[in-house]
Amino acid sequence: MRLRGGHAICAILALACYRAPTLDVGPVPVGVTVDARLRYYDISAASVAEINRAIARLGPRDQGRAWGATTTWHLGWTYQTTRVGLDGCQARHALVRVRTEVTFPRWTPTAEPDSAMLVWWQQFSAGLAEHERGHAVLAVQAAGTLAREIEDQQAICGQLGMQVSAVAQKRILAVTRQQEEYDFTTRHGATQIRAARQLQEP
Repeated sequence: MRLRGGHAICAILALACYRAPTLDVGPVPVGVTVDARLRYYDISAASVAEINRAIARLGPRDQGRAWGATTTWHLGWTYQTTRVGLDGCQARHALVRVRTEVTFPRWTPTAEPDSAMLVWWQQFSAGLAEHERGHAVLAVQAAGTLAREIEDQQAICGQLGMQVSAVAQKRILAVTRQQEEYDFTTRHGATQIRAARQLQEP
């Protein structure tokens, strides 16, 4: 499992037999736009063991293995320039675009599930969604930081683009490390799933 002032982006994760939880990336910083996307993969199963096998077979792959869900993210940026002095340029009105895509399981029971099984799936999905939300939030927060870092960068006009690119690549590297640390501390979402579940597997 990997990833605008006053606004929030919500993606609805449709769950069999349940009201869907939401994936809320929180307030979007000034100078940032967000394109939050959701992609499902379908699994058919009648038990927890079958769900786990289906995820291992059909789940999104990263780092050489399948996961229950993943979040990918991409940052892009634009800015305007203002002349400063004889040969200088300054970056102004920086805009950072964030694209996130969550790949999430959609379960279709192959037999009538009992109430314990339905509750297990709801809580498993809620924990999984919370973990992926964390990845998306980190990407959005990094975009806000990058927008502030780009704003008012100054250099000789022919060198401003390279300077801004260097600033952006440094920020991307920093948030990539944050994403890895987040996966490590949450055990790729296992701690969030356990906190949401609070019941034995049926």
